[in-house]
Amino acid sequence: MESYSQNSNKVDFQHEARILNGICLITALGLVATAGLAWGAKYLEITATKYDSPQMYVAIGLLLLSMYGLSKDINKINTAIAGVIYLFLISLVAIVVASLAPVSAIIVVFSTAGSMFLISMLAGLLFKFDPGSHRFIIMMTLTGLALVIIVNATLMSERPIWVISCLMIVLWSGIISHGRNKLLELTGKKP
Repeated sequence: MESYSQNSNKVDFQHEARILNGICLITALGLVATAGLAWGAKYLEITATKYDSPQMYVAIGLLLLSMYGLSKDINKINTAIAGVIYLFLISLVAIVVASLAPVSAIIVVFSTAGSMFLISMLAGLLFKFDPGSHRFIIMMTLTGLALVIIVNATLMSERPIWVISCLMIVLWSGIISHGRNKLLELTGKKP
């Protein structure tokens, strides 16, 4: 029969795994939604047509201000406010990105990164990977790079799209690694 501490550790692990899988799912949906919103922004002409236009400065300023505010008061935000802020940030990123790149490139880059999160989450659930482990992050990075190769080779993308897709995968893997360490720090465990 299992002791109370072993049972408690198992419940803690399952709870942490559920939280990290939820974060992966929300991130995947957010990346795909960003691509969709960028298409909508371009279609509705909500983008700044010039890089030095006031709309572009306002969008980038709001984005940076929001990110700074989130980094300072992340522990004081409830779920509803976090959801609204997440949608706001996705919309701002979509407007900024739609102003800088063609929609087809945005869809390839953001959807590939979103697919990386979704496939990694599903593979982690199927093969019982700890979503907070280094093995999971390495698996996620390799999955993302394989997706970049497959998608960009199939679509015969240009070199800048290849480079940006690879950078996006590495960037998001680094963000997840940092987020994992932050979550472990918040729970009182050493990373």
